[in-house]
Amino acid sequence: MTGERQRMWKTGDHLSHRYNPDLGPGRIVSTDGRGLTVQFPEAGKVLNFSADADALVALQLVPGSEARFEETGEVVTVESSDNGFCLLTDGRRVDANKLWPMPLRDTPIDRLERGEIDSFIDFSNRLDGLRLARLREADGLGSFLGGRIHLFPHQLYCAERACLTDPVRWLLADEVGLGKTVEACLIMNRLIHTGRAERTLVVVPETLTLQWLGELWRKHHQVFVLIDGRRLRDVAREYGRNFNPFDVHRKAIISYEMLTERPSLARKAAKAGIDLLVVDEAHHLKRPPRRPGNREYRAVAQIAKQGRNVLLLTATPMEDDAHGFFRLLQLLRPDEFPPDMSFKNRLRQRIPLPPCTSSTRRIDIGGLPPRVGVPIDLDDPGWRLMRKLENRMRARPAKKPSMRKRKADLVWRAVASPAALAETIGRTDQNTKDLIAETIEADPRVKWVIGEARGWAKRGEKTLVFVAHKATLELLRERIEKQAAVRVGIFHEDLSSERRDIEVARFRLDDGPSILISTECGGEGRNFEFCHRLVLFDLPWHPAVVEQRIGRLDRIGRTIPTEIAYFRPPGGFARAVVALYEAMGIFEEPLGGLGRELGQVAQEVTTVAMANMNEPKRKVFTKVLHEARQARSRVRRAAYHELHRDPYRAEMAEGILARVPPQLDKLTEDVVLRAAARFGFGITEQSGNSYIIEFGREALVDHIPGVKAGKKFTGTFNREEAVERETISFFANGHPLVEGILAELEDGPRGRVSLMQVAGDEDIFGLMAIYKRGPVVQAFAIDKHGEPRPDLARLLTSQSTRPERVDAKKWTRQAAWAKGIRRMAQHLPKGEVPQAVTAFRIVARNKNGQKNGKGNGAKAPTKIG
Repeated sequence: MTGERQRMWKTGDHLSHRYNPDLGPGRIVSTDGRGLTVQFPEAGKVLNFSADADALVALQLVPGSEARFEETGEVVTVESSDNGFCLLTDGRRVDANKLWPMPLRDTPIDRLERGEIDSFIDFSNRLDGLRLARLREADGLGSFLGGRIHLFPHQLYCAERACLTDPVRWLLADEVGLGKTVEACLIMNRLIHTGRAERTLVVVPETLTLQWLGELWRKHHQVFVLIDGRRLRDVAREYGRNFNPFDVHRKAIISYEMLTERPSLARKAAKAGIDLLVVDEAHHLKRPPRRPGNREYRAVAQIAKQGRNVLLLTATPMEDDAHGFFRLLQLLRPDEFPPDMSFKNRLRQRIPLPPCTSSTRRIDIGGLPPRVGVPIDLDDPGWRLMRKLENRMRARPAKKPSMRKRKADLVWRAVASPAALAETIGRTDQNTKDLIAETIEADPRVKWVIGEARGWAKRGEKTLVFVAHKATLELLRERIEKQAAVRVGIFHEDLSSERRDIEVARFRLDDGPSILISTECGGEGRNFEFCHRLVLFDLPWHPAVVEQRIGRLDRIGRTIPTEIAYFRPPGGFARAVVALYEAMGIFEEPLGGLGRELGQVAQEVTTVAMANMNEPKRKVFTKVLHEARQARSRVRRAAYHELHRDPYRAEMAEGILARVPPQLDKLTEDVVLRAAARFGFGITEQSGNSYIIEFGREALVDHIPGVKAGKKFTGTFNREEAVERETISFFANGHPLVEGILAELEDGPRGRVSLMQVAGDEDIFGLMAIYKRGPVVQAFAIDKHGEPRPDLARLLTSQSTRPERVDAKKWTRQAAWAKGIRRMAQHLPKGEVPQAVTAFRIVARNKNGQKNGKGNGAKAPTKIG
C-alpha cells in the first residue's frame, strides 16, 4: 500500500505524511496544480501543502493491503487491483474509489509481502548485532565484561554471587590487594545496566574521590559527579538553597569528610532514597559497644537504612576484629543482627554468616608473586651524623607527657627526615642547626637513590619512592633531577586532586618519569602494581603504614616479585625498628588486616623511643612481636573462614573463565566497524590496534542513542591494549559508542527485510524470521509447505554461510509472491513480531548436478550462532 510520490496529484488521491504518521491516511479534496488541500479524517484536520512537497507519499491499494468501505466502515483485504477496480480476498470485485486505504502495517512480514527489500549488508549487520548481543550475555557474565580490567575469576564469582541476591547488601572483605574496588564496580555496573539501581552514591576518603571518579569513567564507562563545596554552591544557585543535591546528581561521589562536616547531607541523601550505596574503606566506620558510633558510622547508617542496595568494602578480616566486622553486618542486615546481639556467642556457636559476604584470600587464588626485601646496608659517614642528630634530639628535656611525645616525634624526624626536622624544631642552638644542615647534606640514602636513578631510567624501570614528609620529597626531587638528570614525578597532600591524578597518569606512561616520590597520601587506595620496585626512603614507626605502602605494589595483577628496598642503619634506634619489622616478616608477606596488633606495635615503638634508650635490645619488643605473630597465625588459619557461605576456591577458576567467549572482542570489533562504516561514520585505523571513529557531518544516520553528533572517539577493541593504554577508550560492553551502534542495529529501520540465496543439499524455498526474546535471540525457518526447518536456520545464520547475489525484482514481482509469503507467515510463532525476516532459496549444487533429499530436523526454533 505504498508507492513513489506522484508527480501530478489529482482530487481523490490518497496519501500519507512521511514525517508525521500520526495524521493517518489523507485524501486530496482540491488542487490547483501548485497547491493541495488534504483532509486527514483520523486526525480531524484539513491541511494545505505545496504540490511538490517531499513529505507527501502516495498510498495505493496493493495486494495484501487493508482498506475500509467509506459508506459502511467494513474493513477488507485487497487481493489484487486493476483498472480502477479491486478484487478482495473474499471474492468481491469493487470500485476502488469506494475504498479508503487503512494505515500501513509496517511489520517486517508486511514489508516483505509488499516487496520492500532492504540491503542485504544491512540485514547481515543486524544479524551480526543480534548474534553479538547473545554472545555478550556470556552465560550471565556479560555485564561484567565491559570494564577496562583484567578478568580475574574470583572477582567475577564474587560479583555474580552478590547480584543474585535482591536487594544486594554485601560486605566485600577480600584480603588487601585482591581487587575489592573492581568487584564493587562490577556489581554497580550490573545493577545500573539492569535497571535495579539508578540513584547511586559512593562514599570514600577525600584522598580517593578523584581516583574513584577516574576509575568509574576510564574503566567502567560510568559518569559520576563529585559532591564538594563548589558543586553544592552550583546546586544552590541554580535550584535554590534548600534543594536536595542528590535529586540533581543521581550518580555521585562524596567524601567522608564532606559527609561528616555537613550532617544535613546525610539526611538529604537518606531522604532522596539511594538505590545503591557504596562505602569504601569501611573500617573507618567505628561503633564501640554501647556507643552510637563515630560520625562516619552515624552518617552512613542513616543512608544505608533508607537505601535499597549497599556495598561495604573493608580489608579487616573477621579473625582480627570480629566486633568491627559484625558492626558492618548490622548496617547490611539489621534484622538478623540486632543491637543487643552477642557477637562472641555467635562465633562460639559457629553459626554461618548470612549469604552477604565475600572474603577471598591470596591462598584461595593461588597466591601472588612474592615480596622480596632488599636491605640496603651503607657504611657511610652520613649515618654517624644521623646517629649524632638522633642522640641530640633524645637528650632534650621532656618532663611532661606532651613534651615526651614531642621529643619522640623529633627523634623520628632525626632518623627519618632531617629536612622535616629543620622545619619543625623551632628555636634551637646554632650547633644543632649546623648539625641538621650537615646531616641533610650528607644523608647516605639520598646518595644511594641518586646513584641508582640513572640505571632505573635507562632500563625503563618504574620506581616508587615513599617518604614521610614533603620536605624530604622536595629535597630528594631537587637532588635527583640536578645530579642524576632524571625526570621525577611527585605526589603529596598539598597538590590538588586533579594535579595528583595528572602526576600518576604521567608516571604510568612509558616515556613518563621513571621515579615517583610520594608522601603517605599516596599510600591509600592508589594502585602502582606496574612499578618495578618500591623504595622505603624512611621507615615509619607504625607497621600498618609500611604495609599500606607495600600494598600499593603488592596487588592482584602483578606479574613480577615485589621488590622492597629499605635502609638498614649500622646502629641506633632506627636499626632496632628495622630489626623488629624484619622479625615480623613485613618485607616477606602481607600483614594486612592486623590493624589492632600493628597499632600495638606502633604504640610500643613510640613508648620505647621516649624512654631514652639509645639502641634498645630486641627483647624490648618481645611481647608485641609475639602478639603480632599470633595474630598473623590466626589470620593464616582463617579460623572463621568457614563461616562465610560458598567461598571462592581456586578450582573454580577454569569453569568461570570458560564462560567468557574468547571471540567476544573480535566480534565486537567486526560488528561495530562494519555498522559504523555503513552509517557513514569516519573511521581511521591507528597504530596499536586502535581506531578513531567519528559521528561526523557525513553520517547517514541522524541519531545514535547516547552519542552526540560530531563526537569523536579514539579507542581499541582489544582488552590487553585498553588496560595498558588508559588514555584511549575501550570499545566494549557499556561504552556509549558500542551501545549506541548496537541499539541502532537492533531498533533502527535498516536491515529488517531481506532475500537470501545460498548453496545447499536440496532445492528449497522458505521463510526465516529472527526473534529477540529478552537476552535470547532465535531464528525460526520454515519451508514453503510450512514445515519448521531448524537445520536451515542454522545454515542461514552461520557466520561461514556466503549468500549469493539475487535480483529482488525477479523474486517479488511474481504473481503469487504476497500470497506465498502470507501463507508461510501463518506458521510462524503467533503473537510475536519478528526483529527481521528473510525469504530464502536453497539451491542444490552437488557434484553430480542432482538434487539431494529433504533434510530432517526438530520443530524447535534455532538459536543464532
